[in-house]
Order: sequence, then C-alpha cells, then structure tokens
Amino acid sequence: MLLGATASAQATDTLHQIYIQPSLANLKIDGSHGSALMTQVGYNYHFAPMIAMDLSYYMTASMNDIAMDNDKASATGATIAAKMYFPMSYYGSFYGKFGLNRTNVEYQYKVNNQTLKQDAVSTKPYVAVGTVMKLFPSVTFNVEYQYMPLASDDYISSIGAGVNFMF
Repeated sequence: MLLGATASAQATDTLHQIYIQPSLANLKIDGSHGSALMTQVGYNYHFAPMIAMDLSYYMTASMNDIAMDNDKASATGATIAAKMYFPMSYYGSFYGKFGLNRTNVEYQYKVNNQTLKQDAVSTKPYVAVGTVMKLFPSVTFNVEYQYMPLASDDYISSIGAGVNFMF
C-alpha cells in the first residue's frame, strides 16, 4: 500500500526533463589517477512515471600530472541509458541508470621537449545510482554516483549534485 501511495505521488504530469550536474570526477589512466570537475548536461524522456530514457553529454576539466610531470588528460563523452525510479517518500526517490557510454580521452605528455598527444575512444556499458528530491513542483535536486569503464582497465567515476527542470 505504501509503495502504491508513493508511486502515485512520484508520478509526473510532464514527460520531459533537462538537467545540469557538476561532479567531482576521478579519471584512472594506466594505473594513475587524476581528479577534476566534470560538467554533465542531459535530457530525460519519461515513458512511464517511474521509467525514463536518459541522454547526456559530459566533459571534464583538464587534469594535470596524472602519470608523470607535465602531462594532462581530459575526457568528453555522451551517454544513453534506461533510468528507473524507486520511490522512498512523497518528496523523493532513488534511481538507477544502466546504459552505454561513449568517451574520448585526450592525453598529452612531453618527451624531449616535444608534446605528444593520444586519443582513446571507447564505447562501454555504464551504471549510475542516485537520489532525487523535489524542491518545487517542477524542480528537483539530485545526488548521483557514476562509474564509466573506458578502454583497457581505465575508468571515470564521479559523484555530483545537480538540478533538474521538468516541462
């Protein structure tokens, strides 16, 4: 009975949602780690009150001195995922995402005063979990953790907080 009551409270009369989510990202490259701000913008289309499709684009700031001195890396990418909500109260719910992540990691380093550049593009599955809380009738706040595997054993993990606007 409680699940039915909270599910109906979570039901939205809007199908569309856009969001912006700044995060702290950790990028692992060749056994070394770097951290930077990641900005993600996205769009959700709700097929049902608790099921949505999530599309997003993200980019990280440049991370310096990851594997050696004077190197830097950054990542840009896009995701598509299925998003499912699990109601916890009238004001919010937990959610999970599972989908595909396409990422381009740009890595620059210097050897003998020459700057070399490598790009690694990968398409891999990714997962995210989070919670969303209602602030106003058409505005919600979310906190989310994402894990995105990259080429070889590299990955991006991030934790962030964002604002969602429904229309």
